[in-house]
Amino acid sequence: MHHTHLIFLFLQLGCLGAAQARICTVHAAGNGTDDAPAILAAFADCGKGGKVVLPSANYTIAQPMTTHMEGGSFDLHGYLSFTPDIDYWIANSYRFPFQNLSIGWHITGSDFVVDGHGTGGVFGNGQVWYSWARGAGNLFGRPMSVSITNATRAVVKNFKIIQPQFWASLVWNSTDILLTDFYVNATNMDPAAGGVNWVQNTDGSDTYQSKRITYQNWVYQGGDDCIAFKPNSTQITVRNVSCTSLNGMTFGSIGQYPDSFDILQDIFIEDVVVQNHPDAELEGGGPYSAQLDGGAYFKSWIGVDVGTPPNGGGGGRGYCKNVTIRNLHIINATVPLLLTSELTYSQLNATYANTSTFVWDDIHFYNVTGTSNTGQVIDFECSTAAPCSGWSFTDMNLTPAGGAATRGDTVCHNFFNYTGLPQCTA
Repeated sequence: MHHTHLIFLFLQLGCLGAAQARICTVHAAGNGTDDAPAILAAFADCGKGGKVVLPSANYTIAQPMTTHMEGGSFDLHGYLSFTPDIDYWIANSYRFPFQNLSIGWHITGSDFVVDGHGTGGVFGNGQVWYSWARGAGNLFGRPMSVSITNATRAVVKNFKIIQPQFWASLVWNSTDILLTDFYVNATNMDPAAGGVNWVQNTDGSDTYQSKRITYQNWVYQGGDDCIAFKPNSTQITVRNVSCTSLNGMTFGSIGQYPDSFDILQDIFIEDVVVQNHPDAELEGGGPYSAQLDGGAYFKSWIGVDVGTPPNGGGGGRGYCKNVTIRNLHIINATVPLLLTSELTYSQLNATYANTSTFVWDDIHFYNVTGTSNTGQVIDFECSTAAPCSGWSFTDMNLTPAGGAATRGDTVCHNFFNYTGLPQCTA
């Protein structure tokens, strides 16, 4: 099914060349002049059935952009370099309703191709944001670098995102999207960091309210989730991904809004490596990224609405089911496989433990290998209000710190009707 989807997508988009009747080429103005107006004018002229070309150069982006294509293509050989004006972007970025977040660039439309040719993409000037945030998560106004928004049947390929301001990319309210051959790097080089993770919230990519999305051939190096599935993400495929990250394949967070019913369903993941960076410090004193917490991390909010999003919430309902994770290798994680149903960005309060009603069912692992740097390799903290059920584990080889596996290294609470974990203990 997954291969058929990819072949269909390439056939659908491979015929675009014959329809291209117009080419608009934009040259960088230089000297810090805002190139966004010229780029937007090119899309207005050539975005429908034509081609917009940006030769190799740095293009200054000093305002939010929405580039729309219908049957067109975008050849980006250089970088869209977002200005480091924090006050401007906080006031002027597009709003994203989930968690009250922000976006710098929307790509919208249908039947289009964006090609970075291995040399082009986004430079987010993220260091100013990392230092400004100083390790605090979800501060208002940090824009995501790019969002594939309200799009259908599209390919984004051969693309780089360097120093994203916040999440590097998002797929929102979109269908039949292929994102292939990506490189994302969020590295903190501020020597004042002192070992603190100042590259929080620099996810490689997130999906939200989208279906039939395929990620393949990705390399992510940063301080947060490699690829994360937010509410109502269905029929998602992830293949051949390398993550140096805080978390690898991340399900959620989810269940944050009390009036929502969230679904994660039909997610297929294979051939993924998740690792902690071997060097705690880079030359100059800045940390590369945070300690790797979980290679596969499932996280839902408490069942009570406490506080205000993005840093509070809870009480949402829903389920995650039909998930397959195959050929996952995890290197030096705190806990390679991790689930929490008591998520809150504020202080955890034992009063709300076991209140989550979000259901984690029908999740299957095949050929999972790796190591932890603690005494645990699995920690599944399911809720008594919504116990986990129907999980399976085949060909598992996870080694805790110290080498030998023990009964205490695999912990499962409210975890029933599973197969393949003989040492799972409550």
